Amino acid sequence: MRSVLIVNPKAKRGRAVLLAQRAQKRLMERGWQCELLVSESGEHIKQLTKESVERGVDAVIIAGGDGSIHQAVQVLANTKVPLGIIPCGRGNDLARTLGLPYSPELVADVIAEGNLRQIDLGLISAANLPEPHFYCGIVTCGFDSDVAGFAYRHRNIPGGWVGYLGAALVLLAKFRFQQVRVQGDDFEFQGSVLLVATANCPSYGGGLWIAPTAQIDDGLLHVCIIRQTSKLRILLLLPTVFTGKHILEPEVSLHATKKLRLEGEHQLPLFADGDPVGTTPAEIQVAPNALTVFAPLKS
Repeated sequence: MRSVLIVNPKAKRGRAVLLAQRAQKRLMERGWQCELLVSESGEHIKQLTKESVERGVDAVIIAGGDGSIHQAVQVLANTKVPLGIIPCGRGNDLARTLGLPYSPELVADVIAEGNLRQIDLGLISAANLPEPHFYCGIVTCGFDSDVAGFAYRHRNIPGGWVGYLGAALVLLAKFRFQQVRVQGDDFEFQGSVLLVATANCPSYGGGLWIAPTAQIDDGLLHVCIIRQTSKLRILLLLPTVFTGKHILEPEVSLHATKKLRLEGEHQLPLFADGDPVGTTPAEIQVAPNALTVFAPLKS
Protein backbone atom coordinates (compact mmCIF):
# COMPACT_ATOMS: atom_id res chain seq x y z
CA MET A 1 0.00 0.00 0.00
CA ARG A 2 1.26 3.46 -0.92
CA SER A 3 0.23 6.05 1.64
CA VAL A 4 1.00 9.55 2.90
CA LEU A 5 0.99 10.52 6.55
CA ILE A 6 0.22 14.23 6.95
CA VAL A 7 1.03 15.64 10.37
CA ASN A 8 -0.03 18.83 12.09
CA PRO A 9 3.24 19.73 13.88
CA LYS A 10 1.44 21.91 16.46
CA ALA A 11 -0.84 19.10 17.61
CA LYS A 12 -0.30 17.27 20.89
CA ARG A 13 1.64 20.32 22.16
CA GLY A 14 4.33 19.84 19.53
CA ARG A 15 4.68 16.07 19.97
CA ALA A 16 2.64 15.08 16.91
CA VAL A 17 5.65 14.72 14.59
CA LEU A 18 7.29 12.25 16.97
CA LEU A 19 4.06 10.28 17.28
CA ALA A 20 3.63 10.30 13.50
CA GLN A 21 7.17 9.00 13.04
CA ARG A 22 6.41 6.10 15.38
CA ALA A 23 3.29 5.26 13.36
CA GLN A 24 5.24 5.56 10.10
CA LYS A 25 7.90 3.17 11.39
CA ARG A 26 5.27 0.56 12.33
CA LEU A 27 3.50 0.87 8.98
CA MET A 28 6.76 0.40 7.10
CA GLU A 29 7.52 -2.65 9.26
CA ARG A 30 4.15 -4.00 8.11
CA GLY A 31 5.16 -3.57 4.46
CA TRP A 32 3.52 -0.22 3.69
CA GLN A 33 5.07 2.63 1.76
CA CYS A 34 4.48 5.68 3.96
CA GLU A 35 5.66 9.20 3.12
CA LEU A 36 5.63 11.68 6.03
CA LEU A 37 4.50 15.22 5.15
CA VAL A 38 4.56 18.06 7.69
CA SER A 39 1.82 20.65 7.19
CA GLU A 40 2.13 24.38 7.76
CA SER A 41 -1.56 25.19 8.35
CA GLY A 42 -5.05 23.78 8.14
CA GLU A 43 -5.38 24.93 4.54
CA HIS A 44 -2.02 23.28 3.79
CA ILE A 45 -3.40 19.96 5.09
CA LYS A 46 -6.19 20.27 2.54
CA GLN A 47 -3.69 21.09 -0.21
CA LEU A 48 -1.39 18.18 0.68
CA THR A 49 -4.37 15.83 0.73
CA LYS A 50 -5.51 17.01 -2.69
CA GLU A 51 -2.02 16.62 -4.17
CA SER A 52 -1.67 13.14 -2.67
CA VAL A 53 -5.00 11.96 -4.08
CA GLU A 54 -4.04 13.32 -7.49
CA ARG A 55 -0.77 11.34 -7.28
CA GLY A 56 -2.80 8.18 -6.80
CA VAL A 57 -1.99 7.19 -3.22
CA ASP A 58 -3.91 4.28 -1.76
CA ALA A 59 -4.53 5.96 1.61
CA VAL A 60 -4.22 9.31 3.36
CA ILE A 61 -3.37 9.27 7.07
CA ILE A 62 -3.75 12.33 9.30
CA ALA A 63 -1.79 12.79 12.53
CA GLY A 64 -3.70 15.57 14.24
CA GLY A 65 -7.01 16.40 15.83
CA ASP A 66 -10.57 16.80 14.63
CA GLY A 67 -9.74 20.14 12.96
CA SER A 68 -6.93 18.60 10.92
CA ILE A 69 -9.22 15.73 9.91
CA HIS A 70 -11.87 18.28 8.94
CA GLN A 71 -9.50 19.77 6.35
CA ALA A 72 -8.60 16.41 4.80
CA VAL A 73 -12.23 15.33 4.62
CA GLN A 74 -13.03 18.24 2.29
CA VAL A 75 -10.95 16.36 -0.30
CA LEU A 76 -11.57 12.72 0.65
CA ALA A 77 -15.37 12.89 0.86
CA ASN A 78 -17.08 10.84 -1.84
CA THR A 79 -13.81 9.36 -3.09
CA LYS A 80 -12.48 5.81 -2.81
CA VAL A 81 -9.35 6.93 -0.93
CA PRO A 82 -9.61 5.84 2.73
CA LEU A 83 -8.66 7.98 5.71
CA GLY A 84 -6.42 6.77 8.51
CA ILE A 85 -6.23 8.64 11.82
CA ILE A 86 -3.37 8.97 14.30
CA PRO A 87 -5.14 10.72 17.21
CA CYS A 88 -3.08 13.78 18.21
CA GLY A 89 -5.72 16.39 19.00
CA ARG A 90 -7.22 17.96 22.07
CA GLY A 91 -10.61 16.30 21.67
CA ASN A 92 -10.14 13.33 19.29
CA ASP A 93 -13.90 12.84 19.15
CA LEU A 94 -13.95 11.08 15.77
CA ALA A 95 -11.20 8.71 16.89
CA ARG A 96 -13.18 7.97 20.05
CA THR A 97 -16.35 7.32 18.06
CA LEU A 98 -14.49 4.87 15.80
CA GLY A 99 -12.95 3.07 18.79
CA LEU A 100 -9.38 3.79 17.70
CA PRO A 101 -6.49 3.16 20.11
CA TYR A 102 -4.34 6.16 21.07
CA SER A 103 -0.96 4.45 20.81
CA PRO A 104 0.58 5.35 17.42
CA GLU A 105 1.86 1.78 17.01
CA LEU A 106 -1.52 0.22 17.80
CA VAL A 107 -3.46 2.57 15.55
CA ALA A 108 -0.90 1.92 12.79
CA ASP A 109 -1.68 -1.78 13.22
CA VAL A 110 -5.39 -1.03 12.75
CA ILE A 111 -4.56 0.76 9.49
CA ALA A 112 -2.20 -1.99 8.33
CA GLU A 113 -4.90 -4.63 8.90
CA GLY A 114 -6.91 -2.84 6.22
CA ASN A 115 -10.32 -2.98 7.89
CA LEU A 116 -12.45 -0.32 6.20
CA ARG A 117 -15.69 1.26 7.36
CA GLN A 118 -18.09 3.55 5.55
CA ILE A 119 -19.30 6.45 7.68
CA ASP A 120 -21.66 9.36 7.19
CA LEU A 121 -20.65 13.01 7.04
CA GLY A 122 -22.61 16.17 7.57
CA LEU A 123 -22.69 18.81 4.85
CA ILE A 124 -23.27 22.46 5.76
CA SER A 125 -24.02 25.46 3.56
CA ALA A 126 -24.05 28.71 5.53
CA ALA A 127 -23.86 32.46 5.22
CA ASN A 128 -20.27 33.77 5.06
CA LEU A 129 -19.02 30.32 4.06
CA PRO A 130 -17.65 30.45 0.50
CA GLU A 131 -18.54 26.84 -0.32
CA PRO A 132 -20.32 23.93 1.40
CA HIS A 133 -18.23 22.08 3.99
CA PHE A 134 -18.31 18.45 5.02
CA TYR A 135 -17.91 17.71 8.70
CA CYS A 136 -17.39 14.56 10.74
CA GLY A 137 -18.64 15.49 14.17
CA ILE A 138 -20.95 18.30 15.25
CA VAL A 139 -22.06 21.74 14.07
CA THR A 140 -22.45 24.06 17.04
CA CYS A 141 -24.60 27.16 17.42
CA GLY A 142 -25.09 29.33 20.49
CA PHE A 143 -23.18 28.78 23.70
CA ASP A 144 -21.15 25.84 22.42
CA SER A 145 -20.06 27.96 19.45
CA ASP A 146 -18.85 30.58 21.92
CA VAL A 147 -16.86 27.88 23.70
CA ALA A 148 -15.52 26.52 20.39
CA GLY A 149 -14.52 30.04 19.35
CA PHE A 150 -12.72 30.58 22.65
CA ALA A 151 -10.81 27.31 22.20
CA TYR A 152 -10.03 28.19 18.57
CA ARG A 153 -8.51 31.53 19.61
CA HIS A 154 -6.69 30.16 22.67
CA ARG A 155 -4.88 27.09 21.38
CA ASN A 156 -2.77 26.85 24.53
CA ILE A 157 -5.67 25.98 26.85
CA PRO A 158 -5.95 22.35 27.99
CA GLY A 159 -7.71 19.99 25.63
CA GLY A 160 -10.65 17.68 26.20
CA TRP A 161 -13.43 18.23 28.67
CA VAL A 162 -11.16 20.09 31.11
CA GLY A 163 -10.59 22.87 28.60
CA TYR A 164 -14.28 22.88 27.60
CA LEU A 165 -15.42 23.17 31.20
CA GLY A 166 -12.95 25.95 31.94
CA ALA A 167 -14.01 27.93 28.88
CA ALA A 168 -17.69 27.36 29.66
CA LEU A 169 -17.34 28.74 33.18
CA VAL A 170 -15.50 31.81 31.87
CA LEU A 171 -18.07 32.54 29.15
CA LEU A 172 -21.36 31.69 30.84
CA ALA A 173 -21.60 34.84 32.94
CA LYS A 174 -21.65 37.10 29.86
CA PHE A 175 -23.59 34.79 27.54
CA ARG A 176 -26.78 36.14 25.97
CA PHE A 177 -29.43 33.62 24.93
CA GLN A 178 -30.25 33.56 21.22
CA GLN A 179 -33.51 33.41 19.33
CA VAL A 180 -33.41 30.66 16.69
CA ARG A 181 -35.64 28.76 14.33
CA VAL A 182 -34.85 25.12 13.56
CA GLN A 183 -36.72 23.16 10.89
CA GLY A 184 -36.11 19.43 10.43
CA ASP A 185 -37.83 16.65 8.50
CA ASP A 186 -40.63 16.25 11.01
CA PHE A 187 -40.05 18.87 13.70
CA GLU A 188 -39.84 22.63 14.05
CA PHE A 189 -38.61 24.72 16.96
CA GLN A 190 -38.65 28.45 17.46
CA GLY A 191 -37.51 30.14 20.64
CA SER A 192 -34.64 31.24 22.84
CA VAL A 193 -31.86 28.70 23.33
CA LEU A 194 -28.63 28.02 25.12
CA LEU A 195 -27.44 25.95 22.16
CA VAL A 196 -28.30 23.91 19.10
CA ALA A 197 -25.92 21.04 18.27
CA THR A 198 -26.33 19.15 14.97
CA ALA A 199 -24.50 15.88 15.48
CA ASN A 200 -23.11 13.18 13.26
CA CYS A 201 -20.97 11.87 16.16
CA PRO A 202 -22.32 11.57 19.71
CA SER A 203 -19.65 13.65 21.47
CA TYR A 204 -17.59 16.81 21.20
CA GLY A 205 -15.15 18.72 23.36
CA GLY A 206 -13.17 15.60 24.20
CA GLY A 207 -15.99 13.53 25.66
CA LEU A 208 -19.14 15.60 26.21
CA TRP A 209 -21.97 13.35 25.05
CA ILE A 210 -24.18 16.10 23.67
CA ALA A 211 -26.09 13.72 21.35
CA PRO A 212 -25.69 10.23 22.87
CA THR A 213 -28.11 8.63 20.40
CA ALA A 214 -26.09 9.71 17.37
CA GLN A 215 -24.43 7.02 15.28
CA ILE A 216 -21.89 7.74 12.61
CA ASP A 217 -23.45 5.38 10.07
CA ASP A 218 -27.22 5.61 10.62
CA GLY A 219 -27.95 8.04 7.78
CA LEU A 220 -29.28 10.67 10.20
CA LEU A 221 -28.26 13.83 12.00
CA HIS A 222 -29.19 14.15 15.66
CA VAL A 223 -30.15 17.64 16.80
CA CYS A 224 -29.85 18.57 20.47
CA ILE A 225 -31.66 21.75 21.51
CA ILE A 226 -31.21 23.16 25.02
CA ARG A 227 -33.75 25.90 25.65
CA GLN A 228 -33.19 29.05 27.68
CA THR A 229 -33.17 28.53 31.43
CA SER A 230 -31.50 30.15 34.43
CA LYS A 231 -27.72 30.20 34.51
CA LEU A 232 -27.79 28.43 37.86
CA ARG A 233 -29.80 25.67 36.22
CA ILE A 234 -27.22 25.52 33.39
CA LEU A 235 -24.46 25.00 35.96
CA LEU A 236 -26.44 22.07 37.33
CA LEU A 237 -27.09 20.68 33.83
CA LEU A 238 -23.50 20.90 32.64
CA PRO A 239 -22.15 17.84 34.54
CA THR A 240 -24.91 15.65 33.09
CA VAL A 241 -23.56 16.25 29.56
CA PHE A 242 -20.50 14.17 30.48
CA THR A 243 -22.76 11.10 30.66
CA GLY A 244 -25.42 12.08 28.13
CA LYS A 245 -28.12 12.18 30.83
CA HIS A 246 -28.96 15.82 30.07
CA ILE A 247 -31.37 14.56 27.40
CA LEU A 248 -33.69 13.44 30.23
CA GLU A 249 -34.08 17.01 31.48
CA PRO A 250 -37.15 19.12 30.54
CA GLU A 251 -35.09 21.91 28.93
CA VAL A 252 -33.54 19.50 26.44
CA SER A 253 -34.98 17.94 23.29
CA LEU A 254 -33.32 15.58 20.81
CA HIS A 255 -34.46 15.06 17.23
CA ALA A 256 -33.33 12.88 14.31
CA THR A 257 -33.46 14.25 10.77
CA LYS A 258 -31.79 13.94 7.37
CA LYS A 259 -31.68 17.69 6.83
CA LEU A 260 -32.46 20.91 8.63
CA ARG A 261 -32.49 24.66 8.29
CA LEU A 262 -31.12 26.80 11.10
CA GLU A 263 -31.87 30.53 11.36
CA GLY A 264 -31.02 33.09 14.02
CA GLU A 265 -32.42 36.45 14.98
CA HIS A 266 -28.95 37.72 14.05
CA GLN A 267 -26.11 36.08 12.14
CA LEU A 268 -24.89 33.55 14.71
CA PRO A 269 -21.39 32.04 14.34
CA LEU A 270 -21.22 28.33 13.55
CA PHE A 271 -18.40 25.88 14.19
CA ALA A 272 -17.92 22.36 12.82
CA ASP A 273 -15.31 19.99 14.24
CA GLY A 274 -14.05 22.99 16.22
CA ASP A 275 -13.43 25.17 13.15
CA PRO A 276 -15.49 28.19 12.00
CA VAL A 277 -17.94 27.47 9.17
CA GLY A 278 -19.76 30.75 8.61
CA THR A 279 -22.94 32.00 10.25
CA THR A 280 -26.66 31.46 10.21
CA PRO A 281 -28.79 31.05 8.20
CA ALA A 282 -27.56 27.56 7.35
CA GLU A 283 -28.72 24.40 5.61
CA ILE A 284 -27.32 21.15 6.99
CA GLN A 285 -27.84 17.65 5.63
CA VAL A 286 -26.44 14.18 6.09
CA ALA A 287 -24.17 12.70 3.42
CA PRO A 288 -24.62 8.93 3.90
CA ASN A 289 -21.56 6.67 3.52
CA ALA A 290 -19.54 9.62 2.21
CA LEU A 291 -16.20 8.71 3.83
CA THR A 292 -14.15 5.53 4.03
CA VAL A 293 -12.02 5.16 7.17
CA PHE A 294 -9.68 2.59 8.69
CA ALA A 295 -11.27 1.37 11.91
CA PRO A 296 -11.33 -1.68 14.17
CA LEU A 297 -13.90 -4.30 13.32
CA LYS A 298 -17.25 -3.56 14.96
CA SER A 299 -17.92 -5.99 17.79
